Amino acid sequence: MRKWIALLCSLPVFAGCDFEPYIPAEMETIQQSQVYSEEKILNADVRFDVGELEITGGKGMESLYIFNLEYDKSEFEPDVQYNSDSTGEGRLSFSLPRIHKPGLRKEGFSNSLRLQFNDSIPLDLEVDTEMANTRLSLSGLRVSGVVFESGVGGAKLFVYEPNPIVCEFVRLKNGVGSIDAIGLGNLNFRELEFEGGVGGADLDFTGNWRQDADVRIQVGIGGVHLRIPRSLGVRLETEKYFFREDQLEGFIQRGIDYYSENYESAPVKVFMRVATHIGGLKITWV
Repeated sequence: MRKWIALLCSLPVFAGCDFEPYIPAEMETIQQSQVYSEEKILNADVRFDVGELEITGGKGMESLYIFNLEYDKSEFEPDVQYNSDSTGEGRLSFSLPRIHKPGLRKEGFSNSLRLQFNDSIPLDLEVDTEMANTRLSLSGLRVSGVVFESGVGGAKLFVYEPNPIVCEFVRLKNGVGSIDAIGLGNLNFRELEFEGGVGGADLDFTGNWRQDADVRIQVGIGGVHLRIPRSLGVRLETEKYFFREDQLEGFIQRGIDYYSENYESAPVKVFMRVATHIGGLKITWV
């Protein structure tokens, strides 16, 4: 094998390459928590390039956050920073960058991070992954804002309980992998943006709606499936060229926009702007 790698490195296209054949993983486990010091809000920025990521709320936990990390220390080195200011704003920054060029490995990357947040204070959460399977369970948390960008890999977001506070914004973006979001109505958001790349998306808007909202959806190659509760009044602005009439069942056209049949009497109204290309849009009333 070393002979073949040496041969590859001698070729012009691989000039300067640094192959390290069959590097064994050196797994390390870290558990860390942050003492809760009466912070009024927590801003958390999580960058997790490779592996398995799970974020949940911790009911009744005394710490501000707790994480369990298992990682390959021959390839990665965690960078965790926390600080708070006099206004009571806490800031958590977590990343797991590579420390040198990856070599050829006997096994796949087995990094895993499980992160729990205190459910008693508002959380402004930003998550960015590259090649990861991600699970965000925001049930029970006080979410003031969430930004979630997924590169390659599956992504799931669950909100099974109503958010006790107003969520100012939700921004979701997926690259190659698919994204499933369940119970978005429970987030109590003012505005939501979704940008889809190659992967498809299932966006479920069921939940306990308490205020009007704006939704903007832009989809590239992958299609998007929207599950919308029948009690919700929806005004839909879209590019008609990309839709068939049967895709807009339950809507009435007025001018250039489409309105759900119950729009005038609905207690909560949502304005949706949708732009899709290859893959299209599917709407299911539930």
